[in-house]
Amino acid sequence: MPIGSTLRGRVQHALVAVLPSGLHVHLEPTPHHTGGVFDVTVKAGSGRHRFLAGWAGEGWPADVDRLLTRVRKIDVVVARRISEGSRAKLADRRIGWVDETGQANINLRSGFVVVREIPSGEPAMSANAQWNQSTLSAAEAIFAGVPPTVEAIEAATGLSRGSSAKALAGFEERGWLGRPGPKRGAGSGRRIVDIEDLIDNYAIAAGELRRKQRVRKLHRLMTDPLYLLEVEIGPVLRSLGAKWALTGAGASMLLAPYLTGLPMLDLYVDPDHFEDPDLPRCIESREVPRGHVIEIRPLPTPMSLRGPDINGVQVALPARVYADLNASGGRLAEAGNHLREVRGVGPGAE
Repeated sequence: MPIGSTLRGRVQHALVAVLPSGLHVHLEPTPHHTGGVFDVTVKAGSGRHRFLAGWAGEGWPADVDRLLTRVRKIDVVVARRISEGSRAKLADRRIGWVDETGQANINLRSGFVVVREIPSGEPAMSANAQWNQSTLSAAEAIFAGVPPTVEAIEAATGLSRGSSAKALAGFEERGWLGRPGPKRGAGSGRRIVDIEDLIDNYAIAAGELRRKQRVRKLHRLMTDPLYLLEVEIGPVLRSLGAKWALTGAGASMLLAPYLTGLPMLDLYVDPDHFEDPDLPRCIESREVPRGHVIEIRPLPTPMSLRGPDINGVQVALPARVYADLNASGGRLAEAGNHLREVRGVGPGAE
């Protein structure tokens, strides 16, 4: 599996990115911890630096706290992006950090020092600076196995030809797609070059946009959420003509079981039915400000539906499920990484 597709690969890639060229980084899972904790050896000439590194998901203070509670003697925390609050917390405890934006602050007793931080006042590039609904839809089409051509993306997504072409050109510019043959004529079509990096960037952008979505929170009595979705809620949604899909923890349990409990259903519903004031009543629930057991969001793109049907439950596209889990952090992010590792979330995963 390519580097970056597993927690081990992501941690190694983040470390290598902030070190001077020529240094060798070797990771081994620790025998005493699980879930992204590694014994790291950095070889610099004849010298070696050894330390314990652990993955903290999104890098928010809560993510860091979970890691530090689980692993008492961590030396370096690695995450997608270490927040300002997390940096202060780690500085107080004299723990180093590295994130996937290429920033780092490590100062170990062995003399291993790496400091790469964006100066104050100079903002880091937003993860979704080049992402919008069109690019998300085009990426999801690629993850669903649609060839990365303007015609195929246009047909699969319903995007205009111009939007399809712009999205693919942007992916090519970022190095995710390429043209192994001539620029024009026969054999000039784009091919996937770096699917793992495309997934990484898509997941960050999809997660950030998800946080801005409106959410309807519903409550009803249910002892087995997946069974209820299969025999009651799903059939009702289909009878209404709604397009819907399960994402989040429930989807991960169907695609690649990792979690042991499911406290809530996380659903996408097409925009028209999402806005329907009668939707809660139709699925025998009521809208509440808190204490909910169902969350419903508007379907991000038509391609987000392109996951498998499992026992009558329409699951969202695996890449979308991965992005949603990753955005939630904690155990859900671990479930997302498990999904990506054991099943895959790129072409062929659905």
